[in-house]
Amino acid sequence: MRVGFFTERSYIYMIITIARKCGCDADTIGRAVAEKYHLHFMDREAIAAGAKEAGCYDEYEEFYSERPVNSLLYSIVMETEEDNVLHDTPARALTFIDRLPLEDGCEGYVIQGRCANFAFQGRDDVVSVFLTANDAFCVDTVADTHGVSARKAKTVVRETNDNRKTYHKYYTGQEWGQAENYDLCLNVAKLGVDGVIAMIDSFIQNRK
Repeated sequence: MRVGFFTERSYIYMIITIARKCGCDADTIGRAVAEKYHLHFMDREAIAAGAKEAGCYDEYEEFYSERPVNSLLYSIVMETEEDNVLHDTPARALTFIDRLPLEDGCEGYVIQGRCANFAFQGRDDVVSVFLTANDAFCVDTVADTHGVSARKAKTVVRETNDNRKTYHKYYTGQEWGQAENYDLCLNVAKLGVDGVIAMIDSFIQNRK
């Protein structure tokens, strides 16, 4: 495991994890933060590609693809000791990231989703962020971004958030979006994209 630390102007190996409600401009924010700190942005596709190259994709395919969790299976697993094994999955599935070669001035990673806040918890070189916003903002963002009706966007937002909530609980035992599980919980509707980036920067600069 690489160990990183922060100084006023220098960032030596840093991981920023971003969990998000659907429609919170997470892609825009994640890529902007990655560019600002010379980090590699890892969304679903990049994580899957890295896992395949590392040879661990097949073992954790359901985790990487964020497939909807069957409600019956979820209930059964939560009543058995298998949940302890499941809760090891995020760390095991994402451990390959620490072994990736850093190229082109890259000094770490911005990891979107995949329970990354849980997988890398307790590390001094990690900043965990949860992005939220009111439903109206999220629906408008999805409708504008994907060119769909407000009705369709509302369905997409609801179903995506329900799936992420269940997925996170299934693999971590934690409540998705619960403030105590993240360093920062930021409201994109109130702060805007630039405001969110500024808050993340302020946290990094002032972190003890």
